[in-house]
Amino acid sequence: MTDKKAVLELFIKELSGKLKASEGSIEMQKDYLADQPGPMQSRYDSGLVEGQWQLSELQKNHNEMTRALALMNECASSQCNVIVSGALVIVNQNNAHNGYLFIDAKGAAGVSVVHEGRKYTAITPQSPLGKVLAGKKAGDSAEFRTSRVMKCTVEEVC
Repeated sequence: MTDKKAVLELFIKELSGKLKASEGSIEMQKDYLADQPGPMQSRYDSGLVEGQWQLSELQKNHNEMTRALALMNECASSQCNVIVSGALVIVNQNNAHNGYLFIDAKGAAGVSVVHEGRKYTAITPQSPLGKVLAGKKAGDSAEFRTSRVMKCTVEEVC
């Protein structure tokens, strides 16, 4: 049986580090914007407009990661036998036993950690794999298409 709490602690630590880096990026972008010439100093404002757009995107991503972190903290104590947001899932894909954290937060998508030699990746219900895994239980099979048809069997849900 997979130690869900230990795996989630690794995800929380990884995402916390990404949040700290995100905060640094936001501050750097704010500094960049403060140094840009205003409309009275330059007839070109494209640098300022582009910088503001980038700051907006950085803040959106930061907010998504903050939401993901909150969800991870909430689901640390939950147990489930059906794949829903917060479930930790072990899937057999072509004899490879892959681990996934199924979480409904774009800010966590793609974050990976390694626990006891197994890699776990956060996926969302909107991903191709997430769409077919939602609602499945241990023992269920699923098929999905990427560049080719993939088959998998759910081995464990916790």
